[in-house]
Amino acid sequence: MLKKFISLVFVCVSLAGFAQSNGLVAQMFNAKIDSLLLASSVSGGGDLSSSPVYARMFTPPVLYGSVINRGFAEGFDYGDNVTPNALGTDEKRSSVIDALLLDVYKNHPTKVYMTEEELRSEVSAADIAKEAPLTIDLADETPIVVPENVAGGLKTTVKKPNYWRTSGSFDLKFTQNYISPNWSQGGENNRTMLALLVLNFNYDDKDKITFTNKFDATLGFTTVEADTLHTFKTNNDKLRLESTLGYKIVKNLDIAVKSKLETQSLPNYPTNTPDFVSKCMAPFYANFSFGINYKPSWENLALEVYIAPLSAFNYRFVRYGWLASRYGIEEGRHHSKDYGTQVVVTVPNATFFKILNWWSRAEYYTNYDRTFFSWENKFDIKLNRYFSVSMLVHTRFDDTSRALYDESYGYWQVKEYMMLGLSYSW
Repeated sequence: MLKKFISLVFVCVSLAGFAQSNGLVAQMFNAKIDSLLLASSVSGGGDLSSSPVYARMFTPPVLYGSVINRGFAEGFDYGDNVTPNALGTDEKRSSVIDALLLDVYKNHPTKVYMTEEELRSEVSAADIAKEAPLTIDLADETPIVVPENVAGGLKTTVKKPNYWRTSGSFDLKFTQNYISPNWSQGGENNRTMLALLVLNFNYDDKDKITFTNKFDATLGFTTVEADTLHTFKTNNDKLRLESTLGYKIVKNLDIAVKSKLETQSLPNYPTNTPDFVSKCMAPFYANFSFGINYKPSWENLALEVYIAPLSAFNYRFVRYGWLASRYGIEEGRHHSKDYGTQVVVTVPNATFFKILNWWSRAEYYTNYDRTFFSWENKFDIKLNRYFSVSMLVHTRFDDTSRALYDESYGYWQVKEYMMLGLSYSW
C-alpha cells in the first residue's frame, strides 16, 4: 500500500513538472485554472463587471478602438499561443477577450451594440451590466448567445458612405442712378441688375478618385438712355460648366482629365445697333485636356494648379456664319479646332479677416500661333448672412481675331463692377 502511494505522488510531481516545462500543456493547464477560478468567482457572487479586464464580457458587444488597434498591430497574439510567463494573468485574459471581440467585429458586425465613444457618453460599462446581468459558465464550450433585449435591444443602423457633396451660392445685386435733366455736371440715368448662380457637385472617395463639377451662370442687365433701340441690354452673360476627374498618385497631386463648356444665354447688342454681336452658341467654346493637378492648401488658402502640356484640345463654334471672323473662325465656316498647352490656376475660396472671401480663376491657352488668357476675380465682403458687397474684375487677352483689337488696349479686355445686394450660400 505504501509503495502504491509513493508511486502515485511521484507520477503527480512528474506531470506537474512536465506541465510547467511544455508550453502547450502549460497553456491548457493555465487556461483551465483561469476558467475554474473565474467561474468560481462568478458563481460565488464576486462583482467582476467593474473590472477593466472582465467588464467587456458582461456587456453587449462594443466597438473598442483599443481592440481594433491591437488587431492591426504587427505581431499581436490572438490568445491561442500565449506564452505563460510572457504576460500577466489579467493581460493574458484580456488578449483572449480581444480575440473574441475581433471575431465578432469580423463575422457578426450587426451584433455590435455601439461604439466606444457612444458608450462613454451614455452610460458606463458597469451600469449596462447591472441593467441586464448575464450568467455565464465559462467552462461550457457552447457558443454564447446574447439576448436581443439586452440593454434595450441590439439595434444597429449601417449607413452607406455618401462621397458626393453639393454646395452653391446665389447673388442678386442692384444699382440705380437718377440725374435730373438740368444737373449742372450732366450725366445719364441708368439701372443695372446682376445675378450670379454657382452650383458645385463634387465626389471624393477619400482615397484615390475625385470628380469635381462646377456650373456658374452670370446674367446682368443695364439701361442706357443714349440707346434708343433697346430698353435694356445685357452687359454680362455667361454659362459655364467645368469638370475635373482626378486620380491621386501622391499627396496633393493627381493625374486629371479636365473639360470646359462655355457660352451665353441672350443676345448682346451694341448701342443703337440692331444686329447682335453675340448670342447663345455664338460663340460656343469647348476645351478638353489631360494633365496633372497640384492641390496644395494652407490654413486660409487652397490652390489648384492644373497643367496640360501639349495635350489640350480646343474647339470653337459660331452658330451664325456672319459672326465667324469676329471669333477667329475662317469666314464661311462655323467652327475651328486646334491643340496646344493649357494652364489653369484656381483659388476655390479664400477667407481673410472672417468677412472677406476671394475666388479666382486664371486660364492660359496657346497653340503657339494664337494666345488666350483669362483672369477672373470675385471679392465678397459679408455684411451679414444675406447681404454683401461684391466686386468682380475680369481681364482677358485674346489675339484670335483682328476685330477684337483696340487702339488703346490692344488685345487686352477689361471688365469691372462693384455692387451691393443679396447673397446666400449653402
